[in-house]
Amino acid sequence: MRKLSLENPDVMDIVNHQVIHMDQGITYTPEYVATRQMRHYPSRTAQIIRSVYNGELAASQYGADTVFASILSGQGERWQNFGENPNGYILTVMLGRELFYKKGFYKEEVDALKETIAKNDGFLPKDQESIDAWAQALPMNKESRTGLLLDEATFAYAAGSREKLGTFLKKKNIEIASFGPYFTGFDYLANGCIDEGTAVMEKLLADWKEQGITTMITLTGQSQYMFTVLLPYLGLETDIEFISVLDLVERFDAENAYIYGGSYLTRYVRKDGALNNLLVNTEEETLLSAPEFLPELCADKRRNVVGIWTPPLCAEYNTLAHSTDSQKALQEQIYADSLAAIKEASFGTLLVCDPFAYKVLQEHGYPKGKMVYYLDVIR
Repeated sequence: MRKLSLENPDVMDIVNHQVIHMDQGITYTPEYVATRQMRHYPSRTAQIIRSVYNGELAASQYGADTVFASILSGQGERWQNFGENPNGYILTVMLGRELFYKKGFYKEEVDALKETIAKNDGFLPKDQESIDAWAQALPMNKESRTGLLLDEATFAYAAGSREKLGTFLKKKNIEIASFGPYFTGFDYLANGCIDEGTAVMEKLLADWKEQGITTMITLTGQSQYMFTVLLPYLGLETDIEFISVLDLVERFDAENAYIYGGSYLTRYVRKDGALNNLLVNTEEETLLSAPEFLPELCADKRRNVVGIWTPPLCAEYNTLAHSTDSQKALQEQIYADSLAAIKEASFGTLLVCDPFAYKVLQEHGYPKGKMVYYLDVIR
């Protein structure tokens, strides 16, 4: 039996915990706030998954649409009230999508995703000219035992930061043996292709071990989450140490900034405290008028307190769920709600720490002069 499976009693216990929920968190669930539909509350989604698996509820398009619409931010779920494992909801949804796919739902969309991955050797295309540009920017040394996990999103959406990243690594006397860019398999996992996603991660670990890599530096919260938190749930293990590049950073060179961390950094690998410590105010005052769970400051450098309640601009969206008009509309509404919440704070620069969010902000016309990608200001 596969470790991450609804047949595993330990995993079903995780699902049960997601079903037994405190509804008082409903007003913090982005899907519900955007639609006012109770089915989009985390515990209701988990109930549908459990009931279909147990044969208590027939699988339907309604249920499939609900399960595939969840954005994986985990906001509003019970761990925030009871101190439980924040990983529970994302695992539940991954397995729920696998369940519905095997029952014939979303086959066209998931199969199209598989074709895209096969065509691109990953989800996003990677041209040789761009790969060469990254290689020139980074301090390369094949004899090094340190690797850089350059994920596809950073490679494609934050390419303009490669020179600054290279300069930072050189100043730290860090040389890189290899950097990718790597398809980590998350797009598989997020859409219920557990076996395929696990196989991708297993092969990457084997390849890195063969190269003699002992330390791997990650550039996104999603990558750090996958190879630390998620890894054991998939029945995988490794001696490679995965560290976030943030662990190497002393400070952000920014002023009057709002730090957007994204859900993976702040909620799933809990780098919220680290982000706050990288931009320390000389003086600050908490604004009592700020929204609940989104503390704002009157200060010189950092204008917000980064926490687990990060408005989900987009990093939590999987690559498939919004293929229908209604789901695209849900994505757009959640983006609008999240950006509105961020804009309630008074700041000069939006400091973005997630490549997916950086991309969607650009696509929606957020002023380039008023936002910066975090790799450009690491010191």
